[in-house]
Amino acid sequence: MSKDPESRKLNIAADLLLMLLIAGFAFWVNRDIRIKGLYMDDLYMWSCYGEQSIWEFAFPIGTSTRFRPVYWLATYLQMMIVGTHITRFVTFNIVCNILVAWLVFLLAKRLSGCRYAGAASAVCYLASRFAYYQIGQALGLMETMALLMAIVILYLLFLYIRAGRDKPENGADTDFTGGSLSRHESRSRHRREDSSGRTCFLPAVVLYFLLAFTHERYISLFPLFYYALTIRALTEPKGMRMRSIRDRALLWAAPAVALALIVLIRSFAIGKALPAGTGGTEVTETFHIGECLRYCISQVFYIFGVNDGPEHLNGLPWDQTPPEIKRMTKFSVLAIGLICIAFALKVIRELVTEHREEAGKHVAESLLFGGFIALCIGCSSVTIRVEMRWIYVSYTAALLFAAYMIGELSGTGGLTVRRSLVTALFLVYAVLSVRCNLFYRGYYSRLYFWPNQLRMNSLAEQTVEKYGTDGIFGKDIYILENTYEMTDFYARTFFKTYDPEKKAEGTRVLFADSIASIPPEDLKEGRVLVLEEVPEENAYRDITDSVIPE
Repeated sequence: MSKDPESRKLNIAADLLLMLLIAGFAFWVNRDIRIKGLYMDDLYMWSCYGEQSIWEFAFPIGTSTRFRPVYWLATYLQMMIVGTHITRFVTFNIVCNILVAWLVFLLAKRLSGCRYAGAASAVCYLASRFAYYQIGQALGLMETMALLMAIVILYLLFLYIRAGRDKPENGADTDFTGGSLSRHESRSRHRREDSSGRTCFLPAVVLYFLLAFTHERYISLFPLFYYALTIRALTEPKGMRMRSIRDRALLWAAPAVALALIVLIRSFAIGKALPAGTGGTEVTETFHIGECLRYCISQVFYIFGVNDGPEHLNGLPWDQTPPEIKRMTKFSVLAIGLICIAFALKVIRELVTEHREEAGKHVAESLLFGGFIALCIGCSSVTIRVEMRWIYVSYTAALLFAAYMIGELSGTGGLTVRRSLVTALFLVYAVLSVRCNLFYRGYYSRLYFWPNQLRMNSLAEQTVEKYGTDGIFGKDIYILENTYEMTDFYARTFFKTYDPEKKAEGTRVLFADSIASIPPEDLKEGRVLVLEEVPEENAYRDITDSVIPE
């Protein structure tokens, strides 16, 4: 980037404009997603929020199968901010996702050296069909927080590895004019370089600790830290290896200490160190190596645009996908594949020429990206199914890896490609990928929780939206037949979420086989609302006016 002040201002203005457009795209792409009534885990989480202190809510010692205090503190604040305006959960989630998209833009821009590749990466991130849970459920905040921290950890470790390679040509210590540095100056320089490494590595360890208490699945990232330490030890200049034993021990001990603390705290809080499986299962009871490998392969297909799973988990399986969407998916894979092939050829050429150190750098950094993606895929493949929301972080890392390859392909040494060419290939991928993901988003209604969420939205529309809280609090709300099988928990809790006092006193949800089952005197005195189910629309209908006697 030019150091000219005017050019810098123009560059900053261009970045801000793109970030504004990215934010606008985030609201547009999620315009059809609504939360009007809380459902499933969201309603249970609210019930805890409504009945517990912040300490009891965030640190449920011995009373929960999971221990996520970092997330629980955040969601407690989220619920305080949203209050009784349930529809604002979607807005809150979109804003959080915009922050992540901006980070993806900035990181991809820096890795690729091109703001347009950065913007395309952010748009791909926002358009992804994997975002359904992050936006469509209040608990999506957990996935967003975990994704954000995991990606930052990846980038910090990338910077740490790269900081160890900043040595002068031929290993000599020189100043900016090419003259030799004194021993004192050389040591000062190495201390600064080593400090720059620590300022990346130790914050990554702290984030790892916090991430484990946001979502325990990411405990699996532990090996990445020792990979980064090993690569740094093998590649840093000799002078930098003279640092104190204390500094070296601090770096090598930090990840192990963090993991030990995670295990101890989890064991104390919930009685076990290993994460639980999904759907109330235990990984130790359901894990099968063959099934795990099959799920890993399935996730790779998902990343490349292929819905390799059942309809209730992805909306539309690959074998039901229209031919034109399949063709676009294949062309998108071809575009990104050409970038990967060109990068591989660059590394091979570096290996057989005088650029072997560059080849080593590219291999080491590629393995960091690949290892991160593999660990994220592996840790989400050990349970009984693969949900698309778990693939989001792997997909985002893959976008950053693509940006990295674009930047390195247009660098120096070995095979170089014009940045405009590889950027054009990536933009082709982005356009096709966004188009396909927008198509798949049209099938969210088939996802396992979506029909019930639509029913809760409809229940809110036919009661709170139609009559206001003053028109429903203190009344009996009868639901005919209850083929949706609403539980007593929902009946007791649903309307409390609209009351600032969190009580909705006097409001009851009752079930009746028919209108004849409702006490006539209640109908006459207008003390009730009567709803019927509309299964073909996953909705409710208010029929109060038609059943109250004239």
